[in-house]
Amino acid sequence: MKFSKKVVIFGPISNYGGREIEVNIIIKALQNQYDLSVLSTSYLDENSFVFQDILKLNWASLDQMIYSKYNLIKLFSVVSKFYNNGKNKLFAYVNNSLTKKIYDLDKLYLKEIENQLSNADCVILCMQLTSKFLRQMVAFCQQKNIPCLVRTTGTIKQIDCNDIDFLKKINLFIHHSEANAKNLNQQIKLPYQVIDQCAVEEQTLLSIINKEITPLRYGYLGRLSSEKGIIPLIDFFVNTDTTFLFAGDGPQQQEAIQKIKNAPNCTYLGLIKSKKIADFYEKIDVLIIPSFEESGPLVGLEAMAAGKIIISTDVGAMKERLIDLSAFWFDIEKPSSLKLVIDKIALLSEFEIKTIKQNNRKRYIEKYSLNTISNQYQQLVSLYINHN
Repeated sequence: MKFSKKVVIFGPISNYGGREIEVNIIIKALQNQYDLSVLSTSYLDENSFVFQDILKLNWASLDQMIYSKYNLIKLFSVVSKFYNNGKNKLFAYVNNSLTKKIYDLDKLYLKEIENQLSNADCVILCMQLTSKFLRQMVAFCQQKNIPCLVRTTGTIKQIDCNDIDFLKKINLFIHHSEANAKNLNQQIKLPYQVIDQCAVEEQTLLSIINKEITPLRYGYLGRLSSEKGIIPLIDFFVNTDTTFLFAGDGPQQQEAIQKIKNAPNCTYLGLIKSKKIADFYEKIDVLIIPSFEESGPLVGLEAMAAGKIIISTDVGAMKERLIDLSAFWFDIEKPSSLKLVIDKIALLSEFEIKTIKQNNRKRYIEKYSLNTISNQYQQLVSLYINHN
């Protein structure tokens, strides 16, 4: 089917990560209404999570486009790949010292970006506020009278207040949560709308049947890194006899595995691929989010869809997602606070546990399902395209 309106999704979009999941959701929301294309400033290939469950999509990376147009750059890319023993496709090596001695790459990149965006009816920039080319893209969209929406990724921190006037030229910011919007709007007042994410494997998670099992099994799923709080969490559970399962990978993987070596109640399940995510949630009753910093996290929504109890630090969108009756909060820097929450859950009746699980799943269906999130994106983009 041919669509009359074109939407370009642009940003440092690579093969896997939170931004790629976000882009995948946006594509699913808009693919049946607009001519969509994805343009990336990062290495992107057909294996990207962006394309999961997407049948057809126009996409390109800037390096791929530059590589295809300049024979000398092709030669330099071959040399760079060989010299660096590279494993990616040749266009991944466009940005090398040889190329930069002869070409102004940023100038070439900007030319390609403007060519791709010039015929757009709406541009969605999936970026951090510090991302390269954000300023130039905002200026270009304003010059061409193209609605420019920025889907912020990551937690917004302090920005340089002497260099942010260009942000006022953005038509609308789309944030994961009111908390992230507040981080920005305390520094500069800007128009925004909150649109959260949804679980990628939604239907599979919603189909999980929660059987009543005692004692309850606790789990962690995500990146094994310092900002996620995984090591303090493991330190807590190795000193208990409570069943604890964790999965993921990252820089603290080996340290985490070593810490549970003599703890039979703790199990590492390895890296779990997206399509197998329900297998993890079927093994646990309670998901713990121990992060020091988050913009989401996505696992919180997955656990809600799976009908699990959630214990979380006060991060990202979690306070907005969980209703009071189903929320359990703790401070990762105070192990005693986690013990208090676990002790509190242990005193709940089977009926209370079942009710909490049902509440979390019900709230997901009402507020965060793919259908709900898609409707929000569709209404938003339609508003700006039709009024442009």
